[in-house]
Amino acid sequence: MGVARVSPDPGHEVLAGFLSGVADAFATHPVDQVKTQFHVNRGSNPSVVASLMEQARTGGASRLYRGVLAACLRPQSLCMYTGNEWAKRIVAGDGQLTYKTAPVAGFLTGYIEAAAVTPFEVVKVRMQSKDHLWRYQSSMQCAHDVVRTEGPRALYNGFGATCARNSTFNGAYFGLVFVMKDNLPSPASFAGEVAHNLGTGMAAGTLATCVKQPFDVVKSRLQNQLPGADAEYRHVSQAMVRIAQTEGPRALYKGFVPTVLRMSLGQGVALAAFDFTLQQVQRMGRVDANSLPAGLGMSSASCEKGAETD
Repeated sequence: MGVARVSPDPGHEVLAGFLSGVADAFATHPVDQVKTQFHVNRGSNPSVVASLMEQARTGGASRLYRGVLAACLRPQSLCMYTGNEWAKRIVAGDGQLTYKTAPVAGFLTGYIEAAAVTPFEVVKVRMQSKDHLWRYQSSMQCAHDVVRTEGPRALYNGFGATCARNSTFNGAYFGLVFVMKDNLPSPASFAGEVAHNLGTGMAAGTLATCVKQPFDVVKSRLQNQLPGADAEYRHVSQAMVRIAQTEGPRALYKGFVPTVLRMSLGQGVALAAFDFTLQQVQRMGRVDANSLPAGLGMSSASCEKGAETD
């Protein structure tokens, strides 16, 4: 018996990608906010717990979720997971990924993702940074003010750093997910499958963070600064050298702990949400197809991912 890898319906992938991003954003936003603040802070940082407690004490729950609208609306998981499904079809002509092609597909996904999410990232970073607490009251007002005072191009500040961050992370992440899923036993139940996806996503997210962390710090610095002739950071390589020279090489790994927490939890939630949503909409499609007269349900049924054939 073989396994036929049939492509999922693109509409199902888009829906699953969007919902996985919303789940990721809500689950991780407080830690993501701490991560951004640690990235842009030039002094020593407190512990993650101390930072969360201080923000909850001074601003309440709303402070912990400041900028969450931009985080939910950004199509990061949509582009990441849906883009990866499409990239896999490009790099694996026979439909079968290998240990070499899986990270390549992930790497390519990073550029598509960066093009779509950078404006949302700029707004999110500005909203989360303590430097701008008085300047921006909401994500919509922040986006409007950035365009009005800095020009539309300002929404793509840090685009190069976002490309570098996303491509390195996605390449490592999807490569590791493929290796782990290929070598671990398949779960025998729905609960086991959810736990399997959560564990795989968290482990891969933690390891991939080690690769992308310096680019993430540079991205936050570039997107947090306001424009001007005396802007300290101009582009990725200059910013990376500047940070290392003025604060030491370890500064490129500032906020590593909250970043690992955010990425491991976020990728675990996103991967589980993506696979769960995709399976549910495909299952509903099969039910609808089976209710039709013979022969009319083939197009819906053909969307089944991983259908077994003798």
